[in-house]
Amino acid sequence: MAKTETAIVTEMRCGTLMPVALALSALVLQGTFAVVDASGYAIASEDVGGVDQICLGIWDHSAENTGAAGDVVACVRRKQQFLVRNSSTDPVTQAEFGSPIYIEDNQTIAKTDGTGTRSLGGRFMGFDVENPEFVWVEIQ
Repeated sequence: MAKTETAIVTEMRCGTLMPVALALSALVLQGTFAVVDASGYAIASEDVGGVDQICLGIWDHSAENTGAAGDVVACVRRKQQFLVRNSSTDPVTQAEFGSPIYIEDNQTIAKTDGTGTRSLGGRFMGFDVENPEFVWVEIQ
């Protein structure tokens, strides 16, 4: 397609609630990290926490794909700050404020990439005052 020489109307969406196609046999759980693998499909919540995964946000609802990859779509909340568990073995501290942090499992964030075994989760945005074992993570 050639470039336009006239004004056009370009559709848009806010992007805070985004539909994502699920991988073959994937079960995703509301409130857990929503990640895709190299195929571009969302993987099962039980498989979250490895390397080469892209974190999109947090699942808005649970869903299960019992068919082929892409047969089921679930919605992801993103472009917000989410309250998630802090790792007990590799915890983030105040020194990491504003820094990238990594996914340890489907509900836990860690300070480091675990020597190349974890994927980026978002940015550390502070501790929760009422639940010190939880931290705020900004996921774009």
